[in-house]
Amino acid sequence: MVPADSAPALLVALGAALAIVALASLPSGSRLRRLYGVDDGDDTGARANAAVLAGTGAFLLGLAAAIRLELPDRLVAAGALGVAALGTVVLGWLVRYRDRRELLTTPDVSRERARRLGGAAMLTGALLCLPLAGVLLGASESAIAAAALGVAAVAGLLIALAYR
Repeated sequence: MVPADSAPALLVALGAALAIVALASLPSGSRLRRLYGVDDGDDTGARANAAVLAGTGAFLLGLAAAIRLELPDRLVAAGALGVAALGTVVLGWLVRYRDRRELLTTPDVSRERARRLGGAAMLTGALLCLPLAGVLLGASESAIAAAALGVAAVAGLLIALAYR
């Protein structure tokens, strides 16, 4: 188990690492582009992936700041779940309805599979509202954890079905 005092430091390290990876993947010919399956000449795809990485890093830095400022646990949980739900729905919408397949981590995914994956992401974002409602309504920690684990299981199933 990680001590509570080191949690913000770990979040800052991970958030900063994601931001560094995002910046390092922008130049043409970057090894990082090839690592996550973007062609050297695909600047649009590299920028899209970098934006997702940088956004995730910023989210983690914000979460670390909220913990460091000792904001109430329920407020931090509600904020994190709300941002995650909204971000997942937006990402799914971009993939499904705007054909932004480059946002997916799978290179060269078909349009139909991308539509299914985008729909699965949108459903996952909507399902994240269940533990969010638990936090907002003052449910017990075990009920919120059970809801979050249930969402993770259903999301995994949705994504697996969409990927087939």
